[in-house]
Amino acid sequence: MSMPAAPALRLERRETLVEATARTLIRFIAKERLVAGDRLPSEPELIDMVGVSRLPLREALSILKGIGIVEAHHGKGVFVKNLDIATVFSLLSPLLKAQSNIGVPQIIEARSYLEPTIASLAATHRTGDHVAELERHNSRMRADVDDRGTFIDSDVAFHQCLARAAGNPIFHVFMAALTDLLREVQYRYPDQLEHRAASLEFHERIAAAVRDRDPEDAADAMREHIAYISRRL
Repeated sequence: MSMPAAPALRLERRETLVEATARTLIRFIAKERLVAGDRLPSEPELIDMVGVSRLPLREALSILKGIGIVEAHHGKGVFVKNLDIATVFSLLSPLLKAQSNIGVPQIIEARSYLEPTIASLAATHRTGDHVAELERHNSRMRADVDDRGTFIDSDVAFHQCLARAAGNPIFHVFMAALTDLLREVQYRYPDQLEHRAASLEFHERIAAAVRDRDPEDAADAMREHIAYISRRL
């Protein structure tokens, strides 16, 4: 929907002009409670509201498009998208590792505290669709146990499904942020079939506990899974 003109928005000048404009647009979207499908004011209106020229405004909108906040419809304008925070964090996962001095021991420690809780909550809040998806990932791991790359993709997808099943979107965001880090840990292991087979066994135990709505068993199986991973490194 088209929005009426709003009062001028103040930029925070310590940032670059484009960064400040992007942040100001994000604040505007939040303040006006715009949701997916709502149209931003026209370019001339935004120029008047933000107090910048056309070029930095367009560059700022490109930033918002790049991170999935808005999308342009040719001839119609710029519209708010349904923001998937988890996807944004997964895109930033490589930078998280590179710029935060995160190593494998830190990843394992974080997983040892986070994932048993996720498994426990998943056993409580899961739906039938979650159970079916977990089994699909395990089936793919079983079928691709000889293909390390495909096996790892299904392994990571299993853990992300658990996070979604936990019933709290924050856990999904956390696990999405760890996506690239999870894959790196997998490739640190010696490439041995027996380790992949053991990982699948843990996954099957976790999935069974989630299916049976047994939070304690789900957490215990995940705890043992992470401990096994730690011993291998």
